[in-house]
Amino acid sequence: MKRVLSSPVLFFTVLMLSGCSSLQVLDPKGPVAKLQENLFQLSIGIMLLVFITVFSMFVIFTWKYRETPDRRDVTPAYVKGNRKYEIAWTVFPIILLLILAVPTVQGTFSLSDSQEKEDGKMEITVTGHQYWWEINYGDAGITLSNEVWIPVDTPVVFKLKSDDVIHSFWVPQLGGKKDLNPGGTNPNRLTLHASETGVYEGKCAELCGASHSLMRFKVHAVSKEKYDEWISDKQEDSAPEADASDSYEKGKKLFTSNCLSCHADGYTEKRDGPNLAGIGRKDYIASVIPNSNENMKKWIKDPKSLKPGVKMPGFRDLSDEELEALADYLSNLK
Repeated sequence: MKRVLSSPVLFFTVLMLSGCSSLQVLDPKGPVAKLQENLFQLSIGIMLLVFITVFSMFVIFTWKYRETPDRRDVTPAYVKGNRKYEIAWTVFPIILLLILAVPTVQGTFSLSDSQEKEDGKMEITVTGHQYWWEINYGDAGITLSNEVWIPVDTPVVFKLKSDDVIHSFWVPQLGGKKDLNPGGTNPNRLTLHASETGVYEGKCAELCGASHSLMRFKVHAVSKEKYDEWISDKQEDSAPEADASDSYEKGKKLFTSNCLSCHADGYTEKRDGPNLAGIGRKDYIASVIPNSNENMKKWIKDPKSLKPGVKMPGFRDLSDEELEALADYLSNLK
């Protein structure tokens, strides 16, 4: 009995906890996501109509034709066929399928590659790595990691490719997901369009390894004016403002000697590893742990314990003073 009662409780507990996620699938903030939500609601409505109809008929017939003492010996009449009913339950599903198919086909063609490749749309290249995102703004020469900046009311074409395994780029509030395939000879394209300013959560939607669930990123949708200012500011790529303390200078030297071969510290530079420009202003380190001086030191010392499978080696040989200096330098990269 306890096992029977626990099943519904477990189901509703999981259902309620699912609403605690920061990823809002049914809260569209752009025309692409709105179109997909409308199709989803239409399909749910049709499924509910079919379910309620069938379940209601099941209950009615079960009650109406139940066995009772006065009908125990009654034999139901044999019905060979009913053309009206047969036509009805053939035509009715066809109508429902057409109601669902027409807007689905229209929506599919409106989001097809032929539309995405139109000239005049802003284009951003996204490369998936285990387990981080490389964002490149082609003509602007800006490279980011785990964050995207876009202007509102502007269609943005994302060229998607992978450096290792199959990943999937997904920003629920802006649109559906699309895969990133290794090779890069013919990258997939995905057009997204933010209609409201805000910060939208994104993640990898294709199982890609041990830290798949930690492969997160953020999309910052800002006004066109603010976006132009942001581009101009990052292209200047000025040195981080700091007090030039001994700790900061020591951290800069440590970064140059230990980290620069894999990581860039400027927005217009590119390396094989994540670009660390702006890491000091981010909410999370490597999209995993809250950004603080202590957590920065933990990450530098042993990143694999926080994000299994990452390629970055741990720097356990650094002294506490060196870790503090390196963390101080990185926290000033804004």
